[in-house]
Amino acid sequence: MEFIQKRDRLVLTTIAQSGPNGIDFTTLFASLAPYLTRESIQKSIENLFIKGDIISVNTGSGEVRYIASKTVRDAMISLEIQKYRIAEYVKELSSKKDEILQLQDKNKQLEELKNIVSKGLTLISLSLLNLYSSSMPELTIPEFIESIQPLSEVLGKLSKVVEVKLNKEDIDNILKIVEKYRGVKDYELLKQLIEKGEENSSS
Repeated sequence: MEFIQKRDRLVLTTIAQSGPNGIDFTTLFASLAPYLTRESIQKSIENLFIKGDIISVNTGSGEVRYIASKTVRDAMISLEIQKYRIAEYVKELSSKKDEILQLQDKNKQLEELKNIVSKGLTLISLSLLNLYSSSMPELTIPEFIESIQPLSEVLGKLSKVVEVKLNKEDIDNILKIVEKYRGVKDYELLKQLIEKGEENSSS
């Protein structure tokens, strides 16, 4: 599995977020102009069209609209669900962090801190597994990894206070299922992604 390059992902997700009605080029260009040139956007549209990730529709009034395929939009639903779960965890982390650090009992403080950080690491790993087993992981996994960078930094800071290791039993069991049905290559790729996420959060 090869991840979709950043430029194409940016164009594709922008089109997908426009829903089943799609987006015209003028609006698409206005949205992406701060990041991409017109030529880059056109090149990405060509690549995505050839791959079947988008279709173009002539409305009959001379306007052409670009619509993401149903597979892409389903993948975006999976991505948004995982991002929502992360956002809810961030709220919980934010509300609990200060009260945990204010606990007078240091042993209790360390225990609570370990629990909340471990929960975050496990959530990230399970989200990666969910995205991997859903449609278009080559799109959703790199998008997800980029979206959790701020959380990884927070977990990294908290991990300096307490040493936290991800509870790997469930993760390993699920990875074995991946290996059984998708082979060693995909198993190793997903394992590396999870381990990298844990290392980034602990560094």
